[in-house]
Amino acid sequence: MSQNRRSFLRTGLAAAGFAAASRALSPLVKVKPAWGGGGMATRRVVVVGIGGGLRLRESLGMAEGATMPNLFGASPLVSGFGSGPAGAPRIAPEYAAMARPLILPTPRATPLHTLGTLVTNLRYADGPAGHLQGHGCLLSGAYNMIENRADAKLTTPTIFEIHRKGANAPATDAWYLSNPGGFYRALLTSGHPLYGPRYAPTYLQPPGVMSPLVPIVASGKRTLDVGTQALPTIPRDAAQDAAVARLTAVVDANTPSWDRDDLFPHAAVDEAGQVQDHLAGFFADSSYQSYFPDNFGIGMRAEDNSLDSTPDALTVFHAERVLDTFQPALLAMTLLDVDTCHQDFNGYLRAQQIADAAVNHLWNFIQNHPSLRDETTLIVMPEHGRHLFFNGQNPDSLGRSGIDHGQGDDGDRNTWVLMLGPDIRANQVIAPTSITQTGRTSGRYETIDAIMTGMTLLGHGQRLGDDLTAASKRPGLVVQEVLA
Repeated sequence: MSQNRRSFLRTGLAAAGFAAASRALSPLVKVKPAWGGGGMATRRVVVVGIGGGLRLRESLGMAEGATMPNLFGASPLVSGFGSGPAGAPRIAPEYAAMARPLILPTPRATPLHTLGTLVTNLRYADGPAGHLQGHGCLLSGAYNMIENRADAKLTTPTIFEIHRKGANAPATDAWYLSNPGGFYRALLTSGHPLYGPRYAPTYLQPPGVMSPLVPIVASGKRTLDVGTQALPTIPRDAAQDAAVARLTAVVDANTPSWDRDDLFPHAAVDEAGQVQDHLAGFFADSSYQSYFPDNFGIGMRAEDNSLDSTPDALTVFHAERVLDTFQPALLAMTLLDVDTCHQDFNGYLRAQQIADAAVNHLWNFIQNHPSLRDETTLIVMPEHGRHLFFNGQNPDSLGRSGIDHGQGDDGDRNTWVLMLGPDIRANQVIAPTSITQTGRTSGRYETIDAIMTGMTLLGHGQRLGDDLTAASKRPGLVVQEVLA
């Protein structure tokens, strides 16, 4: 484990944006009864957004091998790309020779899509196919033109705001986890006058926060010999709690401010304390297994043969910790490892394998949790796709190079959604083409429909539709075919 503990020195010290690091330390968590206003079995919705863009060609089409076998198996689920059965992902030999090996569990025998409904022809129909625009859609149910800036604001309320206001829910009942804090943190709340930061979710950026770097900063150490000295921890006592809380201005400096400068202005004091206590256990763990344990079993092999995390694996692991501790009604997360595709096509294929294994781990965790398994709906979807053409960056020996996103071709806009849960029909693969709605030109279900379906299951569909209509936005439709 020694290399894993110190791996942050190779990759983490230069990483920017550990935005939530000081949201750390205090009383025991009081679990709130789950919100359920939809008249359905669903009491909790988990949205996994695959950020950075994921094409049909590689995911469902399996043109480069079965990159997501846990979700989709090994036979192409859309035509025109690969012919099955697909083998292992095609990694260029020169890349494979230099890349650290992935650690992945054996794929499940029955792919996840057979346990729920997969829509294979979802359309991201409007707006730029960019990071904040795409994920803004996933977190608001509305197409948008938000700028890719950390201080940007959606004009329509987020799903977090709608839930917290509609259910009178505490901040700990809605969570958002993402990789780059400053960038995606802009999507927590909107500029809508009836909503805003007072209805924000609790935010966590695991790839930045869950690192021994936080205890090092809190300890005041100016030098550290990782070869001979143990890495520091943060003792769980009042003085240390206060010291870490004062780090807010330092570690959150690259992200937008809330309306007030105090810690967790959108949360009551006891709610903030619950989150602080949740994080305190990680920072106080001298084994460092609480940050990312070896038994998670998904990541990259370190030089000493132990497990190192990737940002996506770390994000999913800590999403599971949040689900276990707080059992929130709404949790969304952004996975972003696939965005390496801009300059690293082989890394893009490997990142799909990580996301696939991590989502499977998440679903297994939910199904093995007595308070979650019969009440949780999981929605997994890319924020958008990627271009149909290579950009020429870093070509490999198999004739492939980087792929960008944002120009809005069919590679950008054709995508998919997988839904699983107590109200979702099992073993369905569908591609409807006769969907009608004023303003809808595709005849297909769209990204906004997946979000409307999830919010309807949670009891907020009417409010989401009313808010979007009032803002002259086209609301999504409920995907009726997925409902059991």
